Amino acid sequence: MIVAIVGIMSLTLSACGQKEEGVVAKVNGESITQEEFDKEFNIFKEAYQKQFGEDVLSQETEENKTLEDVLKENVLEKLIIERLIFKEMEDMDIKISEEEVEKQFENYKESLGGEEAYKEFLETNDFTEEFLKENIRKELLFQKHKENFLENTEITEEEKKKYFEANKDNLTQVRASHILVKTEEEGKAVLERLGKGEEFASLAATESLDTASAIKGGDLGYFGKNENFVPEFKEAAFSLNVGETSDLVKSDYGYHIILIEDKKDSYEDLEEEIDSILRNNEYVDKVSKLRSDSKVKIFLDLEKEKDK
Repeated sequence: MIVAIVGIMSLTLSACGQKEEGVVAKVNGESITQEEFDKEFNIFKEAYQKQFGEDVLSQETEENKTLEDVLKENVLEKLIIERLIFKEMEDMDIKISEEEVEKQFENYKESLGGEEAYKEFLETNDFTEEFLKENIRKELLFQKHKENFLENTEITEEEKKKYFEANKDNLTQVRASHILVKTEEEGKAVLERLGKGEEFASLAATESLDTASAIKGGDLGYFGKNENFVPEFKEAAFSLNVGETSDLVKSDYGYHIILIEDKKDSYEDLEEEIDSILRNNEYVDKVSKLRSDSKVKIFLDLEKEKDK
C-alpha cells in the first residue's frame, strides 16, 4: 500500500544535508539508518532481479538515472512515509495487538500452502520469521491508518457527479464472457454452433483455451477501458451492446468470441466506485501533505553509493 502511494506522489529527495555516520535520512529528528535502508533496498532489488533479470537495474531512464538509482530513491521515500504514518498513529493512540499480528501471520502461512510451503518461502527469500511479522505489523498499521481516515472522509453528491461527468467515458465498465480458440476455422465452427442455439457458457467451458475463465462459462467479470486487456479485445468489447456477441476478434492469443453480459455506464451504476476513487484520492492527498509538512533531511548520496 505504501509503495503505491510513493508511486503516485512526486519524489522529493532533494534536501541533502551534512552526512551523519550510519544515517541516510532524518524525519522530524528521527533517524533512518543505513542498515535499515540497505535491508529494505536489498529485498526490492532481489525481487526486481528475479522478475526482470540480473541486469535490469543498470538500465537508464529518460532522466539519465539508472533504475537502481530510482529504486533507491523510492525505497528511501517509502521509509520516510512509514515514519510519518507511524508517528501519526502513535499520536492517535492507535496500536496493533500481538493477537492481530498472529492472526494475520497464520492466515498468510495458510495462503502460502501450509507449514512446509511457508518454510520454503522463508528460505527462498532469505527472510526470518521476525522480519515477516514486523512487515505484517506495518501493513496492519497502514491499513488502520487508511481506514481511520476514510471513515472520517465525506464525499458530497456534487463532487461525485462532477467527477462522473468529467470521467464517464473512462469509468464505463462492461461484464464480458469470451471463448478463445487457436484458429479462425475453430472460431467459425463455434460461431456456427452459437447460431444454432447452443449456450455460450457451455461452449466456453468445453472449447475455450482460457481455462481460468472457461470454468466460469467464459466470464471475465467487470472491467474498464484502462485495465490490462489486449487492445483488440477491449475495442471490440466496448463497441458491443448488452446481450450482443462479437464476430471473431484476432489477437496475439488467438481468436476471441465476446459476449457482453452487462454494462455500467450511468451515475447510479458507478456511484459506489466513484465514491471509493474520490476517497482514495483524498487519502493520497493527505499522505502527500503529511510528507510536505514534515522536516526531512536527506543524507543519501547516490553517486557515492555507486562507488561502494
